[in-house]
Formats: sequence, C-alpha cells, structure tokens
Amino acid sequence: MRLCFVEQRVGAYLTLRGQEMKSNLRQKTICILLAMFIITIGMPVSARGVQFVSPSYSLRVALGLDFSSASFAVSEGNYELIDYATQRIISTNPGTGTWVVAPKGAANLQLSYNGAAVEGLVNTHLVMRQKNREELNVFSFKNKRYRGDLLIQNINGKIQIINIVDVEKYLYGVVGAEMGIGAPDEAYKVQAVVSRTYALFYMENPQLNYDVSNTTAYQVYGGYDSELTSGARVKQAVDATKGQTIYYDNKIIQAFFHSNSGGYTESCENVWTSNMPYLRAVAVPQDAYAAQVPQNGDWPAVSFAWQKSYTRQELSAALGKWNAEHPSEAIKVGEIQDLVASRQAVDPVTKVYLPQETQSGRVTQLDFVGTSGVKSFFKDHIRSVLGLRSTLFSVCFDSTIKLLTAFGSEDTFNQTKELVAVNVDGYVSKLNGNNGNYYIQGADGVTTMPKFFNSLKIEGKGYGHGLGMSQWGAWGMAVSGMNYTTIIEHFYNQDKNDGRLKIISYQTAMNM
Repeated sequence: MRLCFVEQRVGAYLTLRGQEMKSNLRQKTICILLAMFIITIGMPVSARGVQFVSPSYSLRVALGLDFSSASFAVSEGNYELIDYATQRIISTNPGTGTWVVAPKGAANLQLSYNGAAVEGLVNTHLVMRQKNREELNVFSFKNKRYRGDLLIQNINGKIQIINIVDVEKYLYGVVGAEMGIGAPDEAYKVQAVVSRTYALFYMENPQLNYDVSNTTAYQVYGGYDSELTSGARVKQAVDATKGQTIYYDNKIIQAFFHSNSGGYTESCENVWTSNMPYLRAVAVPQDAYAAQVPQNGDWPAVSFAWQKSYTRQELSAALGKWNAEHPSEAIKVGEIQDLVASRQAVDPVTKVYLPQETQSGRVTQLDFVGTSGVKSFFKDHIRSVLGLRSTLFSVCFDSTIKLLTAFGSEDTFNQTKELVAVNVDGYVSKLNGNNGNYYIQGADGVTTMPKFFNSLKIEGKGYGHGLGMSQWGAWGMAVSGMNYTTIIEHFYNQDKNDGRLKIISYQTAMNM
C-alpha cells in the first residue's frame, strides 16, 4: 500500500510519499499521519473534502523561482482554483482568462483575474487542481504549456511556481528535449529510462520544496509544448518503457548523463568526490557519431571535438572577469606564465591521488602558474573557470617545445625564458641571448618561437561532466543496432554478470 498526502507547514509545501515496505519510513509515516489527523480535525467540516492530494506517482517540478509576480491561465481541460489554507474553492472554472498572483508580505498572496482583485486569500499556497485526471488538462505559464496541477507558493516574499505532474506525462516533455529530434527509437527508450530513474531518485530523496527544476541543473523539461514538438515516437518510447527504472544493489541509482563523453566516460571520484560503483569509466567510440550527422552550424560536431583559443591579453581579461565574479576563488598569481594540467586518478576509497592517469584522460587538476604564485582548481570545477565544455582537454601554447633528455624521454616546456644552452666546452648561455624569441631548425626550415607565450589553444573532446550515459554515444549505439537495455548496461555497469544492476518497474521495486 502506498500513502500519499499533503502536509501544510509554515513556508513549505511537502508532498510526502511513503511506502509501507520501507522500514526506515514507518516511524515518520505514523508521526505525520497523526499530525495530519490533528490538522484535519481542526478544519471546518466543509473544507475537509477538498484537500489537495498529490497522486503517488507524481513529481514536483519547479517552473520558476523567486518571482515578484506570476501570471497563469488554463489552456485546455477543467480545473478548479483552491486557497490551500482554508480549502476554499476560489473558482470552479478558472476559464481562459489570465490570473496574476503576487506576494503579500512574507506569508500571504494577492490574486487577480483579468485585472480584478480576488479577495480573501489567507495563506502562502494556492493550488490549481485538475478536476478529472483522466482528461487532458493543460495550463500555461510564461508562454509555455504544461500538463498536470499548478502550485503557487509565497516563499519569504517571492513567488515559486511548481508543476505537479504524473511522472510518465513529465517524461513526454523531457525525452525529446534532452535527446533531440530525429534520434533512433532505442535512444529515446534509453533516455526515457534514464530520465525516469533520475527524476524518481530525487522524488525519493527530496532536498528542497520541489523535486527537480525544468533546467539543465536537473534535466530539461519543456512541458506539453515540447511533447508536441518531439512527436509521437517520443511518447511511444516513454510508453514502451513505462515504469522501468534502474537499480543497483536494489537501490535506485543517480542516473547522471551528459551530452557527449568525447569517446570515454569517467569514474565518479575523478569528476566529483563520491565513489558510485555504477558510474565507472567506459569506452564510447560511438560518441564520434555526433560529427557524422547533419550539422546545424557547428553543432553537434563540437560536442565531440572542440577548441578554445586565447591571446595573452584575452586570457588576462577572462581571469579578471572570473576574479570579479568569484572573489573567494580569485586567481591572484601575478602575470600568468603557464597552465599545467594534471590527469592523476583518484583512489575511490582513500580519495588520494594515484601515480596513474584517469582512464579517460580527463584533467583532475589545473594549475594557473604566475609570477607570484600558483592557483589550483580541481576535477569538474575546472570547467567553470574558462567555460570549457569538458575536462577532457590539453593546453598548447605557441611557446610550447619538447626537449629530448639524456635518458631518451621528452620534457615539455610552455615557457623557456629560463632555459640555457651548454656547449661542448661547458659554456652556458641564454637561448638567443636576451631576445624574446629563439629559432628552431626543423625539416621545413627555421621556425621562430617565443620564449614566453603570446597565445594558447585548449583542444578538447566531449560536452558535460562525462559521468553515466553519453547521449550522443547512446544515439550512435542505437544506430549501430544495439537495444536500449544493452546500452544502459554499458553505461551504468561494466560487469554484466554480477546481477547488481537491474532495470525493473518502479512499482515492482517498491513492493520488493
């Protein structure tokens, strides 16, 4: 049996989901039921029958936060508008006009319909609820349409807009927006199972007064409009995998995914801090498919291979902008002389660096070396500083040279102001004296090289953090004929025979 109800608290709206079979939730469930009983007894008899009850398989999706006001309207279907505190039905037919809601202090709302004020609201929450969930009911917010119910909240004087929607209907508006138009059916099925798992993990482990947002901070959700744009094949993929969710050791996984791994995903501890046994490095040569499909400008080829160039002045300006926006992480090392990239892997248990590189070749430490010190950034945070698509990259300066040592190995130098030449008599001299350049004799003749860089180029592969499923990799795998379960197993579990990874119905898992 599943219990689903709403508890009203100061400044928060919580849809509480419990399963009788989960022992760690039993005590909490009993306490909340008691609290709910007390709240219900205190309500007027006429109000008890219209409490807002969220369906057990629904998701709270934040469509917008921190608004000074917000407008919404019914686009299709039948709704009723309810003042949550008093359970007063404000409108049994919200119609096609425009409703505008704004905060009234820190703990109330003010509402108008087609410009006329609606009096008597006495709470921080307003609910526009579907009358019949079996029908198509759609509301509009910020020029987009969404299925499901609408919750408006005043949180500390700011309006929050929450869409409460059935998980499967939510996926109609996610899968196409995330995987893109024209993907193979099996790729859509992969995205449906992965996105369902991702959403249900946060539904089971809520961190805020909503489960997920509609942005890339979680996963892109375009609502009913995206559902129509994506077409019937996306809906068919969602329906064909209905309820299917990924579990590892009988626990729902955090099904992270990204656009393109650049040919190799990475183990979690080398990107973030946690060690997740189902997020391990795995080869994905099919990521190159992004460069083979018809291009829209330079997309999606640049999701697989990309580059970014800076002059010395442009790099200085970029770091100045970073310093202004991130004073606690400012790069104050004087004039930049070098960028040193390290690819050392991290021990998943001890978290210490190992004397070996990451399996994918991703950078785990980037040092900005200047005339007055060094500033280091680590793992996925490296991407933020220079706006890089991934941490799978190399840095090449116009001053970079490689010297052969006496032992036959190569040493790389990005700046050579301090290098000297020693002749057979032991005489030491600077390369080309105090000149800012030196000369290299090569197969194509003499080349001039600066001793201190004038420009640098960052060459990289992949787009995103590189953990879990690569969307372009899944697309390429599907084109090659792989089915969706095989693709999922490839990305989330390298050992196919240990039985720890399962793709099963969410409802089945809840009853295990």
